Amino acid sequence: MKAFKRSRLMIPAALTAALVASPLAWSHGGPGDWERDRPAMHHDMKDRRAEMQHRFDHMAERLNLTEAQRDQMRDIFRQGMEQRKARFKDMHGGERPHLMTGDPDSSEYKESLQAAADKAAEAARARVEARAEHYRAIYNVLNDEQREIWAKMQAEREEDRKEMRERGWGKGPKGPRHD
Repeated sequence: MKAFKRSRLMIPAALTAALVASPLAWSHGGPGDWERDRPAMHHDMKDRRAEMQHRFDHMAERLNLTEAQRDQMRDIFRQGMEQRKARFKDMHGGERPHLMTGDPDSSEYKESLQAAADKAAEAARARVEARAEHYRAIYNVLNDEQREIWAKMQAEREEDRKEMRERGWGKGPKGPRHD
């Protein structure tokens, strides 16, 4: 009889021990808690602003910008950010085309496809033109010596991006993870 009582209590005790030791038991909850944990997963705006300020200061130091040039560059970057936000809002604020429904051979579908392609092409053109205008504004602020340094900085940046693409974006210093 004692053996039966002991074995009957072993199952709940083992389950309790397993739950207490389980990482799931100590986790922050279910999928709905992602919003609460978000600041731990992503940089908050304060960190982002500090990082952007650090990068701006580093660039200004390398280019040996005067105070007037720093002010002009801040204005250029601020305007660029505002324009990017507006383009993003325009692009993502509207209704998306439904290209995975309907008869792909119908004229209505083909017109919808053409409209979506035209909208995407116009958005791409706007991005390219905005980047060119942004560069033109920066170029006009810099003197010849600073332009040479700027070109060198951009080449370094492109080399870093190339290395990251080869390594795999966001995969850390040792390449892709093998989970």
